[in-house]
Amino acid sequence: MTESPLARQPTHYLTRNALRVVFNQYLQAEDDIPTISWETITTREGLPHNWIYDLFQDSHSRIWVGTWGGGLACYQSGNWRVFTTKNGLHSNEVTCIREDSAGKIWIATDNGLNVMDGDRITDAGLFGKSLLTIAFDQVGTLWTGCWRAAQSGGGLIRFIGGAWETFTTQDNLPGLEILKVFSDSQGRIWIGTYEQGVGAGVGCYDGHHWQKYTSRDGLVNDCVYSMFEDPSGNMWFGTIGGVSIYDAKTWHSLTVSDGLIDNRVYSMLIDSHKKMWFGTEGGISRFDGQKWISYTKKDGLVENLVRTIIETSEGNLWFGTYPYARGLGGISIAGYQSIKSLPDRVLDLLPEPPAPPKLLPGDGIGPETQEN
Repeated sequence: MTESPLARQPTHYLTRNALRVVFNQYLQAEDDIPTISWETITTREGLPHNWIYDLFQDSHSRIWVGTWGGGLACYQSGNWRVFTTKNGLHSNEVTCIREDSAGKIWIATDNGLNVMDGDRITDAGLFGKSLLTIAFDQVGTLWTGCWRAAQSGGGLIRFIGGAWETFTTQDNLPGLEILKVFSDSQGRIWIGTYEQGVGAGVGCYDGHHWQKYTSRDGLVNDCVYSMFEDPSGNMWFGTIGGVSIYDAKTWHSLTVSDGLIDNRVYSMLIDSHKKMWFGTEGGISRFDGQKWISYTKKDGLVENLVRTIIETSEGNLWFGTYPYARGLGGISIAGYQSIKSLPDRVLDLLPEPPAPPKLLPGDGIGPETQEN
């Protein structure tokens, strides 16, 4: 970790009671600084390119890596497979990978959309479009955002009724250059905009109308790279000016003055340990609801610009980096190191206890849910 393991702690957020209530609902504070081990994957370990744009783990536990320049890589059972334009990709600049309900892998590229069924990559449409993001809504409709408006028109595109439908600013879309598309738990579609780095805020589509939110409404910055919904239903937006949290009534912000290592936030995640991770241009920030810890190259991170984060089914965190420098970049894997206490080690040697009796209807105990 850094020379001072704790990042600069917030000077004023603890006085913001609304944020404290939000964080305490799904983040778990800890007394000790966690011990984390780091591994690095680059072209030396089998990656086709070190500039990582997206990471995704599918329902078969395969990890997919979208690279900018090296095509698509798939990691399974300790082995790498690589797919490029020679295998049917529209471009070797792969920006987003997602899986549909039928198990097909959809691949957004800088030159159109592909789909993989089994090992075969085929054209899925939108050839010539510079696509950065894919999302499936609650009914399985595919949405994708187009970048490079001057070259390929821009806009938000969905596949519905066997045809492509494009939303533009004439349909009240906030902007034409779309960095992120997200489907929330209420079935709404959210988009984050770029607009040549200036941004046009975020848009929310309820199926009928678009609602636009910008810095005038409380968004910390109008250029929005990342977003997700927390277990309480609040929307989080990672911008080039920090993070905004929207609870449907009030906007809150987190910046370097609150503990973030950098204000340019490209990815966000809550892990299974109930900790929040932010991938930024200056490294990674980890937040437990009270304390911030930052990790950079000095601590084992392969590069400081973290474009994408996933938590795998094994419980490890994968960070994809994109340093904009030839030969640099790669993937860092972080794993929590847990040392069992003596009582725990003794318990491991004891026989398994008998299974508890099954609960009957009316016992008053419902199923537990876990949010990652």
